[in-house]
Amino acid sequence: QRALNLARCVAPRARLTTFQVVRGSSSAPLVREDLEHTTGVEREELEAELRGETLFDRNGLVGPFGTRANPVMVPSVANMRPVACTGGVGHDEHEVLWFNLFAGPKHVCPECGQFFQLKTI
Repeated sequence: QRALNLARCVAPRARLTTFQVVRGSSSAPLVREDLEHTTGVEREELEAELRGETLFDRNGLVGPFGTRANPVMVPSVANMRPVACTGGVGHDEHEVLWFNLFAGPKHVCPECGQFFQLKTI
């Protein structure tokens, strides 16, 4: 009985977490401990944010309409990346059409005819 009461009194303390606000593409604060437990590409991204750099740009691609001769080059660290096509601006715009873009052949949007190609970085 006494040991049980003692256990209730000495319950494990919640782990304290220190936050460090990092400038970059994310407005949410990073937990410093995350860096200690992260590996691979995610760690590289956190280290870049600590240096004030942006490793991966999460903004949409903007540029000229992709043609067969000059497709929209989509950067990726993998052999596949989800892509959304909206066609263009104004009259040329269409509903968002999502597709998986794979390394290798060019992909054409069936709605507007815009060409895309994956560029692994």
